[in-house]
Formats: sequence, structure tokens, C-alpha cells
Amino acid sequence: MNAAKYYIYRNLHTGGFSVKLRGRVIDRQHGLTAYNVLFKVNESGRQRVIKEKKKNVHAFVVCDKYNYRYDTPVDNLEVITYNPYVAANFVCSGRQITHAEQVMFLNGKCYLLK
Repeated sequence: MNAAKYYIYRNLHTGGFSVKLRGRVIDRQHGLTAYNVLFKVNESGRQRVIKEKKKNVHAFVVCDKYNYRYDTPVDNLEVITYNPYVAANFVCSGRQITHAEQVMFLNGKCYLLK
């Protein structure tokens, strides 16, 4: 059996991040680091955002594990963004990003760790 994955998304109410495991929110943090990451967008949720012009949670960073370490300086890190009105996927430095070894979440943003 495959190990369960953590789903991390930006909490629209707090500006921090929520972590789901098996469909339940298990953690809320303003900073954390995720490992072995996939970027997922639910296309029907994206289309609903475009149609209704109202935010909903439909894009996730899916990872094998995460921890509360987020002490890397962000000055030289690449920001990973997602805007459902502009693109159907996550973007880093002007190009689509589908996976990463490590990403850091801090102050409402996601950064690529190399």
C-alpha cells in the first residue's frame, strides 16, 4: 500500500498554510518545508474560480513529508506562483513547474529550494 501524502495549500482566511492528510486538516503553519513535492491543480475547481471570480481551494503542493524548518533566507530563492486566471499550473521563473525536491513556505509564499 502507498504511504499517504500530505496536501499543503494556502489558507485563504489566515494567509498561512494548511496541511491535509487523508482529507482532514492536521496542521496550520505560517512556515514549513516540504520534501519530494508534486504541484497539483484541480481543473474543475480552477474553472469554477474563473467562472465565479471567487477564490476556492483547488491547487495543492503534494508531498511525502514536511517539517517546521523554514530558516533559509529567501532573498535569492525563486518564488513559485499560481494564478488560475493566467495559467493552469504552478509557475517558477516564467516556466511551468510540476515537481521539486524541496520547497519552503513562508509569509504566504512558496519558494524553490535547491
